[in-house]
Amino acid sequence: MPGPIERLSTHVLDVAAGRPAEGVGVTLVRDGDAVELGRGTTDADGRVAQLNDEPLDPGDVTLSYDVAAYMTRTHGTVFHPRITVHVRLDGARSHYHLPVLAGPFSHTTYLGS
Repeated sequence: MPGPIERLSTHVLDVAAGRPAEGVGVTLVRDGDAVELGRGTTDADGRVAQLNDEPLDPGDVTLSYDVAAYMTRTHGTVFHPRITVHVRLDGARSHYHLPVLAGPFSHTTYLGS
């Protein structure tokens, strides 16, 4: 039975440099009404331990990663200044973790544990 999502965390890894991406701003919004549900900045390990300020209802959300400054500073260029990830949180878990693997010219993401 779907329940509230207590925690949504994320992690940004710079695949070109082979290290975590520190200082990347991340914003979480609910799709449809664009209500901001939380925000954070990646730490030295590239993580935001909890993006949501309050438990989340199941549904569709968007995470926006502002990687422009980080990529420009680290690699001297950026092709994707903002990475936008749309996901459906079905409520089957109380914690969702969304890692992003990013480089100056590409990115990918997956459902982590």
